[in-house]
Amino acid sequence: MKKLVIPEFNIDGNLPEGIHSVDTEEFLNRFSTYSARRKWLGERLREIFTIARATGKIERIFVWGSFVTAKESPNDVDILLIMTEDFQLGEVPIESKHLFDYITARVRFNADIFWCKASIGEEVLTLFLETYQLTKDFKRRGIVEVKLS
Repeated sequence: MKKLVIPEFNIDGNLPEGIHSVDTEEFLNRFSTYSARRKWLGERLREIFTIARATGKIERIFVWGSFVTAKESPNDVDILLIMTEDFQLGEVPIESKHLFDYITARVRFNADIFWCKASIGEEVLTLFLETYQLTKDFKRRGIVEVKLS
């Protein structure tokens, strides 16, 4: 299997345009190592990935924003969880529910976690992902899809 590689940042400190797919360990090794803040956020992300995987209902995870830039001390992490069609919030174990409550997740993980079911459809998902690939000043940037291993 070909190893997935995250490209270098461009001159603006962003990833090149597009969606860059990598496994969990490469993602965390690349973005969670070069400052104390990043290490701390990386530990929160590892917990998020573990909880998402434990639901047995995660299909895809996307990360964007300052965490996937060259910024030394990102404010937070922005995440979109795509859950399976049969995901039911009421069936999520109590210890995992905080992942799906925006305010609780914001406080616990310092992350803006958005989620939806795969039934949202490719067209709507594409619109979301296109939006996440724009900076605040409307420049195109790359985002990351994390493949849970």
